Amino acid sequence: MLWIVGAEGVLGSTLVELCKSNKISYTATGSKEGDVTSLECMSRVAQTIQPTHIVNCAAFTDVDKAEQFPESAFAINATGAGHVATVAKQVGAKLVHISTDYVFAGTHSTPYLETEECAPVNVYGMSKWEGEKQVFAALPSACVIRASWFFGKKGKNFISTLLERMHEKEVIPVVADQSSCLTYCWDLGDIVLKMLDATGVFHFANSGGASRFEIAQEILTMVREKGIAVRCEKIEPVSSSYFLTRAKRPAYSVLSTCKISQYLGKPPRPWQEAFKEYLSHV
Repeated sequence: MLWIVGAEGVLGSTLVELCKSNKISYTATGSKEGDVTSLECMSRVAQTIQPTHIVNCAAFTDVDKAEQFPESAFAINATGAGHVATVAKQVGAKLVHISTDYVFAGTHSTPYLETEECAPVNVYGMSKWEGEKQVFAALPSACVIRASWFFGKKGKNFISTLLERMHEKEVIPVVADQSSCLTYCWDLGDIVLKMLDATGVFHFANSGGASRFEIAQEILTMVREKGIAVRCEKIEPVSSSYFLTRAKRPAYSVLSTCKISQYLGKPPRPWQEAFKEYLSHV
């Protein structure tokens, strides 16, 4: 029995659909019935359903809002993650916990390895890094998968916002000094189900590190090639200082996927291929 914690989010809802299509027995809880900030609540649910495996997708993901409400971010991303690991130990379940590239400072110019030092530059990243530590303190056999720049059918993200603006504006300013890798949630969900018994830290993202500007340029080309009518005629490169945001972002947070590629026997597919699949569903 797989317990999907945080099932109302983009990855959690994707896992629910994957479990249905693959006929995997599962229980899915959202923030109401599975409140990760309450150890009592999580323990009660765990004792009731007796899962063999748990995937923790619950997260406070609004990077700028985390600067305003750090207590809430830490309650969910750190303390809550620790609670999930604690109840996993109580019932003898394996745990996969989802983390982020934002645990890194962004000062590199080459992809980050799993073994490299974490030094978050914002509250969101700090809370997720603390969550990782609490997970392993409670359950050393846990698996943590760090992913970057999520996009999928549900929720607001860089890709969904970009596509909306392409229909609304002729010129779209896009940050050119922040680079990472896109992660298609269907690909990540598939990987999670393959790693339910794994232990340790792994990085996963679709291949092809690029800046937000470079990604936006390629997406505009692909949208046009597909024959989708958009108003946008130009993607304009701007610095991150162009947008007033509460939280600082890492300038470079490309994740090395060598470890997970060796574990699974194949590398992640390019983000362009994943995006074309995504585009056929929106």
